Amino acid sequence: MLYPVRKYFVVCLVVIINFMKAGFNKLYKFANGIYLIKGNFQKTIRWMAGSWMTPNEAALLGAIFVILTALSFYFGVSTESLRFCLLLVPVFLFMRMCMNALDGLLSREYKLASVTGELLNEGLDVIGDMLCYGILYFIEGIPKLPLIIYLMLIWAAEFFGVLGKSMPGGRRRYENVLSGKPDRALWMGLLSVILFFNPQFMKYVSYYFICLSVLLALTCILRIVKILECARGKKYESYTWVGK
Repeated sequence: MLYPVRKYFVVCLVVIINFMKAGFNKLYKFANGIYLIKGNFQKTIRWMAGSWMTPNEAALLGAIFVILTALSFYFGVSTESLRFCLLLVPVFLFMRMCMNALDGLLSREYKLASVTGELLNEGLDVIGDMLCYGILYFIEGIPKLPLIIYLMLIWAAEFFGVLGKSMPGGRRRYENVLSGKPDRALWMGLLSVILFFNPQFMKYVSYYFICLSVLLALTCILRIVKILECARGKKYESYTWVGK
């Protein structure tokens, strides 16, 4: 009985991957969401940095906005008298996105880009998401399992994005299905606004996280497919810390 089940599972997986190749190749320009306007967005906010801001200062300000976002979420949801803090969440998330964009832009502009900088940027991005949204875990009434799944899929999506650089073809994968980092900020900012105007929406938050998790799962699959497409026909060598 196990063999037919395994066979059908493989067939279903192949069908899904072929669908991703055929469908998302046409659709992913739309699905990539906000990331497609990153270039124009960076030009638009360049004035914020003026001539005084350095990449490190932009990164520090980004970390401050992460903390402010987490605190606003926590107190806005958990304390009725501080519910107005929920309206600050989209503001702080937007400023976090601005500082993150300026961090990379200034690094390239001042020719300060480095391996250390990229490691910090990738690491702090996902840690920042965990702090901004993971704070909800400690609030009574927030569904724990959907939130945990959502956070785990954020890690997975970013992992597959970075993994692309180590594979043949060597490219960081940014493709996403409306669930890149700026998209996630938009969805979570929207959630905070909804909860401010309609606290009763709390009973539907689990479904909200499930929908966002589906988008992240599709993003993971899409990035895997793109990595495989980019690596096709290229030599692959596997290494460990002790060699090949």
